[in-house]
Amino acid sequence: MKLKDLAQVCGAKLEGDGEREINDVAKPDAAKPDQVCFIAHKKYLPLLEKSKPGAVIAGAGMSIPQGTPVLRVADADLAFSKAVTALRGEMIRPLPGIADHTVIGGDFQMGENSSVGPFCVLGSDVKLGKNVIVYPHCYIGDGVTIGDDTILYPRVTIMERCKLGNRNIIHSGAVIGADGFGFHFNAGKFEKAPQRGTVELEDDVEVGANSTVDRARFDVTRLKRGTKLDNLVQIGHNVEVGQHCVIAASAAVGGSAVLKDYVQLGGGSGIADHLTIGMGARIAAMTGVMQSVDPGMKMAGLPADEGRAFMKREAAVRKLPEMMAEFRELKATVEKLVGHAKFEPVDDDEERNDEQQPEPGEFTRFIRNRPKPEE
Repeated sequence: MKLKDLAQVCGAKLEGDGEREINDVAKPDAAKPDQVCFIAHKKYLPLLEKSKPGAVIAGAGMSIPQGTPVLRVADADLAFSKAVTALRGEMIRPLPGIADHTVIGGDFQMGENSSVGPFCVLGSDVKLGKNVIVYPHCYIGDGVTIGDDTILYPRVTIMERCKLGNRNIIHSGAVIGADGFGFHFNAGKFEKAPQRGTVELEDDVEVGANSTVDRARFDVTRLKRGTKLDNLVQIGHNVEVGQHCVIAASAAVGGSAVLKDYVQLGGGSGIADHLTIGMGARIAAMTGVMQSVDPGMKMAGLPADEGRAFMKREAAVRKLPEMMAEFRELKATVEKLVGHAKFEPVDDDEERNDEQQPEPGEFTRFIRNRPKPEE
């Protein structure tokens, strides 16, 4: 594309030669004269010294080397995504229809322009909307409904009676609707609690590779509109995840927990069962949440604590070696003073109640009875 056309696609203001040809995208430190890169933060500017990009997508006030065309835009990251699509095209769609070597049960319905790849197994009473793509080796159980424009990548499993909305993206290896983790301990052994609920994903939900969303024990496990799960995420039974939440890789949400809208969970974090995480709360990576969290809170640590308190405590812990050295030095000094000082013993009956306070040590006695200056 000519640079002036790319600027229009990205919604950017062009600074430089609009007739320059751009053929692809690249990293800032490897871009060539026919490629475009982006700089989202000034700390990445030194990377441009190693390359000669045809153009740079950058925010206002970003100082780009002289002579390099710039596409000025408020959100450089978003504009770069538009450039990727413009230069590399949309994803390749398989041809509509049902491929050979596919097993399909009775009462199957499929909307126009949808496709089912080879070696898929679909149960009875399955309904696919328009423009649905089911890649090879997927399993879709009885009574499953899948909305328009949804994509199931290879080896996705959708268990019986689950419901997927429009424009869902389910990545390879994900399992929607497996049994929740529920057991009764009876007579010295665990007995399985029946899991007879379902899973519902609303519109525009994305589930990462090898993630799992368990079916409810008796009601619905629900992921609301616009929520995104990274890879290897576990959502327990009867969980409700609000709108536009983001959950990073390897996070786990315990059964019957509720995440309100716009919650963010960092990678490897864990939410205990039956908790409520308030709207807009942010949970740092590797945080273990054992109590409900108020709206807008930032939590970190194990067990979780308010973010600033956690950071202050961690900063203090890092100083412990120096603090211990100072403590040993002060202790040695005090012991020397105690050895040279003369004082009368404390009358413990007047100073304290023996049932409430421990016997004071030598250091405490010294402080209470230290010699006066005139002595």
